[in-house]
Amino acid sequence: MDKLKKLKDYINNKEIYLMKEISPKELLISKEVRDTCMKNKCGQYNNNFMCPPYVGTIEDFEDKVKQYIKGFLVLVKDKIYDPSEHEAFYVSADKLHEIMLAIESYGKKLGFDQSFAFIGGHCRLCKTCAVRLGKEKCIEPKRARPSLEAVGVDVIGTCSQVGIHIEFEKDEVTWVGCLLI
Repeated sequence: MDKLKKLKDYINNKEIYLMKEISPKELLISKEVRDTCMKNKCGQYNNNFMCPPYVGTIEDFEDKVKQYIKGFLVLVKDKIYDPSEHEAFYVSADKLHEIMLAIESYGKKLGFDQSFAFIGGHCRLCKTCAVRLGKEKCIEPKRARPSLEAVGVDVIGTCSQVGIHIEFEKDEVTWVGCLLI
């Protein structure tokens, strides 16, 4: 069995809703997405090492994407039983983060040395990001990952372009991550 098939099988055996193989060129990178980050509606801009401005510029990401040969969009979708409980929406984001780290690690084990995972939503590994505590570096660099949005990817547009339709429901949440190899 070739290593690409092993990786796809590994991804599909995780607790995910959907995996879609893509070309890295299909990631829609948008200044508008980064501008939304800068408006800081989520409160993470300049407050999380895995969010702007700490993750580099859109141009940095565009250059980085050119190094990769393949990508995998990975979706986790879960029911929310109490939509008034804000934290319930993030349980799935945390689950996706762990799945993406496992997939990245397995990709490297198979020989895809450049494997790099992006998560859905902001990094939540630490209760309070070290940047808010005045630290100069992330204290979890081996596990912390930026989201696709943080690097400027239009996630909804990218998904739509490759045939994935994401609906927003009050009692359901979908998080999207990506592995680049």
